Amino acid sequence: MLEYTGQTKANSEGFHSVVDSDIESWIKRPKSSSQQDYRKLFELTKHCYAAKLPQANCDEIPEFDTYEDSFLQRPSMCTNKSSKQSYEIMKEEKQQEKELITPINDEDKHLLLRSDQEQCKLLAIKMKSGGCYTGQWYKRKPHGIGEYLFADSSRYVGEWNNGFASGKGEYYYADGGHYKGEFHLNSMHGTGIYKYADGTVYDGQWMNDKYHGYGIEIKNESQYKGKFKNGLKHGQGTLVFSNQEKYEGSFVNGLFEGKGVFIWPDGRRYEGDWKKGVMHGQGMLQWLDGRIYVGQYVNDKRQGFGTFQFADGRKYAGQWMNGLQHGSGEFTEFHGQVTKGVWRDGKLFSIY
Repeated sequence: MLEYTGQTKANSEGFHSVVDSDIESWIKRPKSSSQQDYRKLFELTKHCYAAKLPQANCDEIPEFDTYEDSFLQRPSMCTNKSSKQSYEIMKEEKQQEKELITPINDEDKHLLLRSDQEQCKLLAIKMKSGGCYTGQWYKRKPHGIGEYLFADSSRYVGEWNNGFASGKGEYYYADGGHYKGEFHLNSMHGTGIYKYADGTVYDGQWMNDKYHGYGIEIKNESQYKGKFKNGLKHGQGTLVFSNQEKYEGSFVNGLFEGKGVFIWPDGRRYEGDWKKGVMHGQGMLQWLDGRIYVGQYVNDKRQGFGTFQFADGRKYAGQWMNGLQHGSGEFTEFHGQVTKGVWRDGKLFSIY
């Protein structure tokens, strides 16, 4: 159910940037019907890759020759199966779904006649799909408690309703993955725990095979607690990385967006607006040594009006562009002397 992209660094600005990429590629699990002669009950995808996260270093900011430390924080997305399917594919899948519970030989079909009148339990019956079902039947459909063994050795054990896995159950994957929780119409739906073969664990709410509602996702390099929507982080949440970087705030479609706080291991702290995973809007960046910037950001860079105060009391208040002082502004020395002028690319260009 999840995805990957490589990590990028943006160090051309004279700062060690924090670029954390946690987007993973989609890999369907199990394979589609076009690749196999049967269709499993649950089309799921899995976490497959994890990008390592660089440590953030404390930045020394020159007086008039500085760039903003920039980073693209892209939290992990978890997206399950496609939401749109053509009519032809749906028709083919319906046929294969039917084959999941259609006996391969006539003798077994005859045994199922008993279930027309009452619920009955039968021994293993091999299906046209290549799978094998053992358990309770009613009106020639799995109904009650049963186990379905697929051709690739993955299996479902749990409750059935009118031919569908519905209720409480467990799904064991051939690769070692395991889900335990609630199902509805062959999909993970409700609450459940998924333990992936790579060690990733998701514990929370599901809807149609996707993370949806509140959940906790624990991976080797990060831990997220918060809201999901249609398989993506969406709403309020907290994301903590293994290097102790932390984001707490609003997510939209898997990315930081809205109000949020990001804290670096060295103590730097940004609080403010985010858009599509980057600092964008009004914000405040603080350093442990007392430096502080309060102002506007555009795409992770100081841009617009902002005030930068140094640890020794000096202060610049004015316009910024691409992380540098650029435009009208004034510089106040620690003893109170004020210089008003125009800055170009981080350097004083003219004095009023």
